Amino acid sequence: MDKDDLSKSAVGERLRLTRQITGLDQGEFAGRAGIAPNTYNQIEKGKKYPSTEKAIALCEAYDLTLDWIYRGDPSGLRYQTADAIKALRTARTQ
Repeated sequence: MDKDDLSKSAVGERLRLTRQITGLDQGEFAGRAGIAPNTYNQIEKGKKYPSTEKAIALCEAYDLTLDWIYRGDPSGLRYQTADAIKALRTARTQ
């Protein structure tokens, strides 16, 4: 794992990709996890890390893993989620 995978911006990017595959805006995505929209916005923009409590809330709301959020390891994600994220990343690089 690359040190950059652990950065605030990398965590924010992973959450942004995850949110985009749900089709929700930031407010809806944050609200379903019980996170204040302004706090989530700062996390997604890479200005701060999600607290463990907030990361767990996102995991519970969207069937994610802490390994995905903090480390970028998609192995524990549902196949459909991991596949949709991979497709979105691929589409952006083309």
